[in-house]
Amino acid sequence: MGADAEDSDGVSSGPGNGAGGPVDAFQPDYAEASASWPGLIGIFLKLGVVAFGGPVAHIAIMDKEIVERRGWVKRRHFLDLMAATNLLPGPNSTQMTMHIGYVQRGTLGVWAAGSAFILPAGLITFALTWAYVELRDLPAMDAVFYGMQPVVLAVIATAMVKLAPKAADDWTTRAVFVAALALGLLDVNELLVLALGALAGAILFGWQPWRRFGGGAHGGLLAPAAFPWFADLPDPQASADMMGQLAWLFFKFGITLFGSGYLLVAYLQTDIVDRYGLLTTPQLIEALVIGEMTPGPLFTVSTAIGYILGGAPGAVVATVAIFFPSFFLAMALGRFMPAIKASSTANAVLRGLTAAVLGVMLAVAIEIGMRVIVDVPTGVLAAATLAALLWTRVSAIALIPLGGLAGYLWVALVE
Repeated sequence: MGADAEDSDGVSSGPGNGAGGPVDAFQPDYAEASASWPGLIGIFLKLGVVAFGGPVAHIAIMDKEIVERRGWVKRRHFLDLMAATNLLPGPNSTQMTMHIGYVQRGTLGVWAAGSAFILPAGLITFALTWAYVELRDLPAMDAVFYGMQPVVLAVIATAMVKLAPKAADDWTTRAVFVAALALGLLDVNELLVLALGALAGAILFGWQPWRRFGGGAHGGLLAPAAFPWFADLPDPQASADMMGQLAWLFFKFGITLFGSGYLLVAYLQTDIVDRYGLLTTPQLIEALVIGEMTPGPLFTVSTAIGYILGGAPGAVVATVAIFFPSFFLAMALGRFMPAIKASSTANAVLRGLTAAVLGVMLAVAIEIGMRVIVDVPTGVLAAATLAALLWTRVSAIALIPLGGLAGYLWVALVE
């Protein structure tokens, strides 16, 4: 086998770095092996079909398949990338796929890897949402979703419980978290809350009075703290132009959503439900059920909501709008990665921002919980699901249909 030959999975058997390194890699210092185009696209198409379990599971699979098995990105760079993507809005695990494409094949690699990861999940979500719309009027579906909704609420709560030890690990980050929670419960705009959290992080963890503020190479990395302010532009008024409204709202989500993908729930509840009344909270939870039951990024819940509100065109518009900014952000991350890795200011902003994200998520979860937990059975189901997810290895994907079955059986019993 020659130096540049590859196996059926696109794994290079050639040397890693230096003069004999990956010829096609845009950032060869970050890679040990090079990927062919079929190999790069093929692995992310595969992940888009089998990668259930959310961003944490996606990252674990990528570590095994991309770093350990193929050597397309060095582990140290992979870990640095995990931290750096939190400084960008958009879906973190999806942006990691894009950045791996950037390391291997430059700008075209970003588009190829990202599209390959998103497309299968989007198509699966589209098919499930079509079935949902066609069958939703059946009486049995009310009972099924009666049981599924508290399960999804528990899935969201589990994500927050697992994030909390890292997001609020000392008294200062806990103070930011509590302040964000209070502002969220007072209905302060979530973008403003995130901006204040990022600013608090910069001041509490990064400000050094003996240095000129904003001086040096780190000053430009305060952009993540200021970004939500610029993104909080006036929203369009509800109108008959549903496609335009969907495009604007989901594009806004894509350029302002920092941290966990579950923060998207807060954005959807605030804009889609409360501000414009396009969906009810139960309908939103049902769309989240579809998103949780599909592989790939949680952001493909935008496909479901777009289809519910605007049919097939709405699904396409919402999906493209929310993911489109991430391609350019991933390219920017590739170019500025060395500066981000060296920036103490970026780390300070991240600490405040992640604590604020958790506070906003909890505020919205409380609001949703008050609408979903309507009686003793839904409360028991939510508590049991939360316990199962925290103390066993059972998958949320398995618990959601079980919740639907429990809801159906309960409603049949009481009737």
